[in-house]
Amino acid sequence: MRKTVTTVALASALVLAGGTAAQAITGNFTDDNEHDYVGLAVFFDADGNATHRCSGSLLTDTVFLTAGHCVTLDDQGTVATSARVYFEQDVQALGTAYPYDDEYGVTSSEIYSYGYTGLGNIPETKDAGLMILDEPVTEVYPDITEYASLATAGSLDSYKRSHPGNSATTTISGYGVQESNGSQTKQVAYRERLTAESFVIGLNGTNAGGYNVKLSTNPGGGRGGTCFGDSGGPVLVGDTVTAVNSFVMNGACAGTGFAYRTDTQDVIDFILDKAGDEADEIEFVTL
Repeated sequence: MRKTVTTVALASALVLAGGTAAQAITGNFTDDNEHDYVGLAVFFDADGNATHRCSGSLLTDTVFLTAGHCVTLDDQGTVATSARVYFEQDVQALGTAYPYDDEYGVTSSEIYSYGYTGLGNIPETKDAGLMILDEPVTEVYPDITEYASLATAGSLDSYKRSHPGNSATTTISGYGVQESNGSQTKQVAYRERLTAESFVIGLNGTNAGGYNVKLSTNPGGGRGGTCFGDSGGPVLVGDTVTAVNSFVMNGACAGTGFAYRTDTQDVIDFILDKAGDEADEIEFVTL
């Protein structure tokens, strides 16, 4: 699960017809048959054209958390008109007619951005997005019975303090590119949900600034990283979302990974506000 960029690359979307910033899990990854609440979202513009894809996670049977740059179509913050989300581990295996129209997946026509308007400045301060599914996920995927919880405000700070060195471990999950040669002329993307282990390097460095978490992407020690298509996928401690995959610095699916923190009160307030009646269904965990 890794992301490709020369200097700064969005971990998010793989444009359906070509290649542009996005991410996928790379390195020491395995098939992810554990996090059923992690899905692949395909976004559509006002003309019904599929524009790009990302990853994300269910907080309830209708509330789907992803990255802000995933739900937007441009750097002016134009929000996608609709989306379709798939929860099969191997979406590729459904057939060649991707994105499959209404044969598979669950639609969303209620899509919100926290205010993302481009990755012009680092640290990224607004990279959260939320979608409300048009019907409960169980109407299409009855086997999904558990959802991700959300970390309470400041959880990553306390988690890092209590786990020194490399012991602040995390789990990443997403549907991104497995391999990339850096020029984006060759990419291997099977649209499979993959998972890998990582750990928190820091929270307050130059490119993190308290808004992002810097993650280890070194495949050594059994770990993996993110790449195109993994954007929006969760950074988990157990089944608790602490951040969503955002961007990579200095590398083609091999650079340093950053995820946008969701454990801040402002982001939590945004999620609860847009979740509406579903807000009370979201479980919060203090790490």
